[in-house]
Amino acid sequence: MRYLVTSALPYANGPIHLGHIAGAYLPADIYVRSLRNNKREVLYICGTDEHGVPITINAEQNGKTPTQVVAENHKIIEDAFRRLEMSFDIFSGTSTCPDHAKLSQDFFLTLQKNGFISERDVDQFYCDHDAMFLPDRYVEGVCPHCGKGARGDQCDYCGNALNSLDLKEPKCKICSKTPVVKSSRHWFLDLDKFQKDLDIWLKGKPHWKANVKAFCEQWFQRGLEPRGITRDISWGVPVPIDGATGKVLYVWFDAPIGYISFTIELFRKLGRTEDWKKWWQGGKDVKLVHFIGKDNIVFHAIIWPAMLMGQKADWKLPDEIPANEFLNLEGDKFSTSKNYAIWVHEFLNDFSADSIRYYLAQIAPEAKDADFSLKGFQTANNSELADIYGNFVNRVLSFTRKFFDGTLGGEVTFTDAETQLWVEAKKEADTIKECYDTYKVRDAVFHLMELGRIANKYVDTSAPWSLRKTDEKRCKAVLLTCLNLIDTLATAFEPITPEASRKVKKMLNMPETFDFDTLCTQPMKPGHTIGEPVVLYPKIEDAAIAVWRDKLGLKS
Repeated sequence: MRYLVTSALPYANGPIHLGHIAGAYLPADIYVRSLRNNKREVLYICGTDEHGVPITINAEQNGKTPTQVVAENHKIIEDAFRRLEMSFDIFSGTSTCPDHAKLSQDFFLTLQKNGFISERDVDQFYCDHDAMFLPDRYVEGVCPHCGKGARGDQCDYCGNALNSLDLKEPKCKICSKTPVVKSSRHWFLDLDKFQKDLDIWLKGKPHWKANVKAFCEQWFQRGLEPRGITRDISWGVPVPIDGATGKVLYVWFDAPIGYISFTIELFRKLGRTEDWKKWWQGGKDVKLVHFIGKDNIVFHAIIWPAMLMGQKADWKLPDEIPANEFLNLEGDKFSTSKNYAIWVHEFLNDFSADSIRYYLAQIAPEAKDADFSLKGFQTANNSELADIYGNFVNRVLSFTRKFFDGTLGGEVTFTDAETQLWVEAKKEADTIKECYDTYKVRDAVFHLMELGRIANKYVDTSAPWSLRKTDEKRCKAVLLTCLNLIDTLATAFEPITPEASRKVKKMLNMPETFDFDTLCTQPMKPGHTIGEPVVLYPKIEDAAIAVWRDKLGLKS
């Protein structure tokens, strides 16, 4: 089995915050790294989503072109991902990928040829002041369902999809004037024609997360309806038919096609231009996994599969869609408009990628919304990474260097204590691997720390500092066992804390490889020489947390 893994394309309209990372990116990266450590063949595909109305609004408000907005934000996002050690095989963009526009147009034309696209005149808002039709996100007003502020396509408060014409007190986002209603021709994907096949397909996924299945079932109960796939703007993939001048494909239509076009781009760069087909066309030996946040369920579990089915060819359909819930920040929602967010590229200036990755994994919003707390982040680093994992590594290596010059040579004496230890350690290691395989990141963190506690309990009970004076052979056996426990911890932790794992391997004087088959196999034998120990996880001071509380406007 080969694995094709994607993360939802981040939108190139601004930087990414920690809520984004917790939903679609870190869980995917952990899964991909664990697959690689299990020697699986895997591709991890991502890139920025670069078309659509918010890009044009941003450009107009800041006196820039959409191309400039996209280029600037793509760089910020890509750099943040790099520093956070996201291990993409390719990170591209929908406006720069050389294959994307044509492939998106081909998808449209094939759907049209196969009878799944209809067209009709649509009433929509038109701004006389700006002389333009207003796509949904160019309209703001009051949600008819909850009475709170909403944009024309969706209410972020109650989660309802909206038609901009249903908004109360509509205003043009550009000039704030009240728009009028005019008619414009648009094209629609006839989702209703796919409902039966989609329902059958979803019923074949009984193991899927409950939130994904429940969401889809609600849509099926209401009945799927044709959904508009074109917009009256200039920035995007042009609609490839006569009579559609000045119209582009709606961003949600072309964005998921990026998963395919980016794969094509990857293999072109590798000089294997046809190999992408082995992953996307046919692909019976391929497992396709889409990591997303819950706000993307409709696109990945209903619309995208319909687009693939409508090609009437052997395109690969999603096998898994492990959608996560939302991450909140200190009890409130992340808000980009109010700048109430922790931006990844800024947070990385003050804290290590591993500490961030660990805490986000620990609180991953897998089954319900979770909350990021700066105090919780500090505690996770100081009380767990530093005190349990880092302290065990440091005291064992420092003791070995100080009293044995870093080499545990000669005879060693093992006892039943080691036999029992490795039974317990292997049980935890097997559970950790199972958690990685089943997208249970929070449980993986718990069992990783259990493994760390087992290690600390073993060294405390065995007391090598006493054995050194009474039984050197036994002391060396205990220390050698601890070194092998450290190696197992480094390998098991690698999907979550890759930088620390590399540091540990270097300290152990072991190859920087992370093969899950080596877990609990005790690769270091008598005579092995370790390197110089360094502090793995420095403590995060209260002052550093206070700075970020002030940035968020939180009371101390």
